[in-house]
Amino acid sequence: MTSDNTDSKQRLSFKAIYRFLGGATIGTLLLLIPVTYGTFNDLGLVQAGVASLLVVLCGLLSIVWGEKFIDVAMRMLNGTGL
Repeated sequence: MTSDNTDSKQRLSFKAIYRFLGGATIGTLLLLIPVTYGTFNDLGLVQAGVASLLVVLCGLLSIVWGEKFIDVAMRMLNGTGL
């Protein structure tokens, strides 16, 4: 019984890690859209901090809401027409 509990916990932690990485990837894609139209010289410390916060926030939201968040984010990306 104990191995079932540890296997279940391990699967849940792997699932959370994968969700975070998926959300962070979506956050990075969201950041790259406006950055590709600008220059990298204008990127300051505050902008880098906000960008990092956005990536982490997208990762955390994907852990909490899972596929619902990822689906909404992907629909938003598809709606940009890029």
